[in-house]
Amino acid sequence: MGERYVKEYSVCCPRTLQKGKHQVEYAKATCTRVPDTLLHFHCTINGKCKDCERDYQE
Repeated sequence: MGERYVKEYSVCCPRTLQKGKHQVEYAKATCTRVPDTLLHFHCTINGKCKDCERDYQE
């Protein structure tokens, strides 16, 4: 697996309309033709909610 990195995205929750952040950890792909692998997803509004995680998976 490649190098790991974290990206943070500012979001507005579609359910509660609260502002928050999504923190997404990826593993860098070894080939440019495939997307980086999502390793971990966390929402600062509701850490147990996984609904938005699908938006970051390709």
